Amino acid sequence: MKKYWFGLPAALFVALPCIVTPAHAVPPVRSVDVTPFDVGGVKTGMSVEEARAAMQKNFGISADQIRVSKYRKDQVAYLVTNSEEVSTLVYDNKGTRMQVNFEPRIPYNKSNPMAVDSVSYEIPWTKDNETSMKEAAIAKYGPISTGGMMAPLWCNKPLPTSGMGCESDSPKLSLGGTKLQLIDPAWQNARMKFMDQQRATKPQF
Repeated sequence: MKKYWFGLPAALFVALPCIVTPAHAVPPVRSVDVTPFDVGGVKTGMSVEEARAAMQKNFGISADQIRVSKYRKDQVAYLVTNSEEVSTLVYDNKGTRMQVNFEPRIPYNKSNPMAVDSVSYEIPWTKDNETSMKEAAIAKYGPISTGGMMAPLWCNKPLPTSGMGCESDSPKLSLGGTKLQLIDPAWQNARMKFMDQQRATKPQF
């Protein structure tokens, strides 16, 4: 074996890194503006009324088939709105589930207090259903940003160094198995910043 390696031409040793590197190369990434995307007709930033109407249209259901939950007085969002506003809208039917989550608007808007910050849609898992979800997602949203076909991901700020994942503040659409999720962290980040400002205290000692 030693004789074999010593017998290799010097030029081949120079070329070896070029031969080996592509196998470990970072996959190319692609920036995608997901803010116009919708899941079942629901987009981030929508009001409660808009989201509910979109769900009714998408599933062909009545409003009373959508379960409504509200923020309690001991939850952070209540401190912004000072009222029990809608926290989630959920539709469940034979394993198909869609959930819409809300954050308070900052600055507070009494006539339109809540905004969609994330949406998830899921169907029962089977191998065929997983394949169908991937095919439907690619057809609707176009080429992915990163993650490969094992874990498709669309986002505004894909991580260029790893070829996997997105910046934490980036709006993103992800598909895992048979679950699709759209999220815009801007709404939660705005609420957290507002609460930090409310808690700001000057030390007195």
